[in-house]
Order: sequence, then C-alpha cells, then structure tokens
Amino acid sequence: MRTAAVVGDDRGLLATGSASIRWPPDGAIPAGTALDAHGYPANRAVLPRLLDALRADDVDFVFGHFNESDTVGHDFGPESDAARECYAATDRVVGEVLDALQDRWPQTIVIIVSDHDMQPRDASAPVDVMAAGDGLWDAYIPDGGAALVHLRPGADAQQAGAALQRVDGVQTWLVGDTALLIAGAKPGRIFKAPRYSSGGFHGAPATARTVALVGGGHPHVQRLKAALSQRRPHLADWAPTLAPLLGVEMPGADGTNLLG
Repeated sequence: MRTAAVVGDDRGLLATGSASIRWPPDGAIPAGTALDAHGYPANRAVLPRLLDALRADDVDFVFGHFNESDTVGHDFGPESDAARECYAATDRVVGEVLDALQDRWPQTIVIIVSDHDMQPRDASAPVDVMAAGDGLWDAYIPDGGAALVHLRPGADAQQAGAALQRVDGVQTWLVGDTALLIAGAKPGRIFKAPRYSSGGFHGAPATARTVALVGGGHPHVQRLKAALSQRRPHLADWAPTLAPLLGVEMPGADGTNLLG
C-alpha cells in the first residue's frame, strides 16, 4: 500500500518517515516556505502539497495536517476573534480538500480529528507544585493544565496525592505508577513552567476532548457514523478502526476498533 503524509508539524511525533510520499521532505521545511507565527508551515503552504497527494492514483491512504489554528489558539486563546477567523479559514481549506475528492467520493472515507482541545488562560498565578508537598516529591514536568509529579523514593502515593490536592490550583490527581502522580489544574489555571502559551493551553482533563468527523461515499462511512452515535471515540481508537478497512492487521494496538 502506498501512503502519503503532508503535515504542518513534522518534528518526529507524527512518525511520518514511513510514508511513500512525505512533505516536508525528510521532515525538513524547504527554504521559502510560508510559516505561521510558531515557525510551522502555513495552511496555504500545506494545501497544494496535500492536493497533489490526493490526485495521485496509486496512493491508498493520505494523512494531512493543518497547524495554523493550533498556533493562533495558543497565542490569542481558543475563543478569541483571531482564533475564530483562523477556524473559518481552515474550514475553507478543508472544503478545497473535499472538493478535490469528488471524483472518487464513492471510494473515499474522510476522517477529521484534532489532537486536543484547548482552554483559555485566566489571570491567576501559575500553579507552583514545588512550593509545597512536604518533601514528598522532588521534580515535576508541566504541560499546560497537567503535570507529571515525581515522588521521592519511599514516598506514599496516597499521602502525596492528598498533599498535592492542597496545592492552590490543583483540581485532580491520580497515580501514574509507583513513582509518578498525574496532576490536573482547575479550569483556566496553568502549571508553572519556563515558557507559557500566552492565550490557550492543553494538558488539562477537559482538553482531552477531540473533534471526530466522518464523511465520504464509501459504504463503511455509514457504519462509522453509527459507531460515533453510540460513543465518543478516543484518539487511540482510529488506528485499529481504519487499519482493517485498509486490509492491515494491527495486533496489540492501543485503542478499540469502533466497528467491532
């Protein structure tokens, strides 16, 4: 099977190296490419490469990724005027992609997802985990509204969790493993970090919600539609759901096949 991956953010996390057609080539953004405010290829730079991949007759699976709405949401907030304008512009870009598929619509399945939701920051001080804890933890890694907290050797996880709950701004916690706690901040609060998003952030429990849209003229689309009407999918469910439709086996994959 030949595949294509045309993405706005190719820093290795998307694992696009195995694609038959890849842009940016080898993960390196070509000189002169239009970039967004965070240095990622702008939607207008990604779109023509994605359309080229969709026109290729010998490609069975195409993965496209537009990044601009993420950048604008982080900078100005997910409900800002700038973000809403970017969402509308991205919708128009997606419309061009769908138009390009019309000749093969009966053979096409379209899945549109996001990698996360986003929360706007409030004006409160960042949550400082290291300012408390009774010596029960010695380090933490923040990611917006969530943090991994590393326990000291021998520290009791339940005792540490109770102490974590008393930290101003912490809303939830759970045990990650014997040495880690996972902390969630109250809505609008962000964990103290060297750098912050100025407008919106992810990591908080509510930002685990993602977009899940299905379309196309392939017969399996109606089965997917029925599955989505029964429950909200997890991002990990898409790979084991789509793989069998492409004749690919994925034993041991995370997630659940939505089609059973």
